[in-house]
Amino acid sequence: MRLSIRPEITRVGNVQLHEMSSVSELDAGGQDTSGDGTANTSVEQENIAISPDSIKSIERNLAIVVPCMDEDITVLEGLLRGIPHYCSVIFISNSNQTNYEAECESLLKFGKVANRSVIVRHQGESTFARAFQEAGMPELLHHPGTSTPKGKIHVPRMHNGKGEAMILGVIIAKLVGRKFVGFIDADNRIPGSVLEYCKVYAAGLHYALYHNKRTKRDEHAMVRIKWKSKPKVRNGELEFEEFGRSSRVVNEWMNRLLKVLGGDATPKTMIGTGNAGEHAMDVELALKLRFATGYAVEPFQLIDLWERFGVSNDPSSRPVHILQIETCNPHIHSANRLDGHIARMQAQGLSTIYHSRLTPSRLKDELRVYMKDNLATVVDSTGEPEPPRMYRPLNSLDWRIFAKVGLGKQDPYKDKVRH
Repeated sequence: MRLSIRPEITRVGNVQLHEMSSVSELDAGGQDTSGDGTANTSVEQENIAISPDSIKSIERNLAIVVPCMDEDITVLEGLLRGIPHYCSVIFISNSNQTNYEAECESLLKFGKVANRSVIVRHQGESTFARAFQEAGMPELLHHPGTSTPKGKIHVPRMHNGKGEAMILGVIIAKLVGRKFVGFIDADNRIPGSVLEYCKVYAAGLHYALYHNKRTKRDEHAMVRIKWKSKPKVRNGELEFEEFGRSSRVVNEWMNRLLKVLGGDATPKTMIGTGNAGEHAMDVELALKLRFATGYAVEPFQLIDLWERFGVSNDPSSRPVHILQIETCNPHIHSANRLDGHIARMQAQGLSTIYHSRLTPSRLKDELRVYMKDNLATVVDSTGEPEPPRMYRPLNSLDWRIFAKVGLGKQDPYKDKVRH
């Protein structure tokens, strides 16, 4: 794979955000002129060829986490077929019991036939509730008597939500010994685009590792993907839109905040991945991040990095490199949701900016006016959004206890789903 790495970088303390780069060649051949899997062949932009062997070395250490809930099983099967063979695949399901049993049967069967690592677990398993309780993070749990959209909780169970599923995926990735973790949304209908995402993760992370060798410093890395386009059918024709409706809004306000943090020289469109559902990072970084619930989880990663890593220029702390990479493939997903979720996505993403301690009062006032005028159904009467639920970093867990309690032998039908 060949990546065109653009030169512009915005620094906020120890967090370095790279300008939007792109995949310039899906298969760059096997040539390795530098001896370490990279070859710089351009002056104006770093046109980096990452060799197949270098990509494969990352894939052998990469876990792909797929949060899913009542998705069409054929879509999940196609997604699994697109993930490279050497990646470990972790499905975290919040489906109803019937669908979950079908997911387990189909996905685990594929893993057995293909001789590859596939894990399917449910957020509602009582073993996970007990593990979080005993390992020191009870805030991740609903407790008996709590009312939820799916009814009243009668026994402790993990909170519903994509962010919570991602947390569980990170934990399992660490416990099975993977060094990197990537996330892919479950509604992707194009296995070829899933394959490209994973290759981009591996190529981007390898590029970061090459940089580490060059500087002789340990660094964290995150790769955030921007789809080439998000096609929609209008008037019988397929239109290839560059951004989704929520991404346009969240990116704009995230860039306005970055302009404050990074200085006047910061490009106005530096961030193009505020809502990046497809992203990857080293597991050590994932354990240091706070996760948010719902649609806030991806934009909150940027906010959390700036709040806790960006305000310090301590030379002893590890720098964080954030690569944004645009793919060649479009993103086509299931269209089985009503448009009502768009307002919620926007409000939850913007809430991470509004409630950040880094956001100046003037920007906060402008954002509140915008939400009052445009998102009145999902914010209060003043335009203020509800703050996102946030969790402590996972490195506060007692790993010995969690591994002992939460990761017993998988029996997908023994532990009934509890909503």
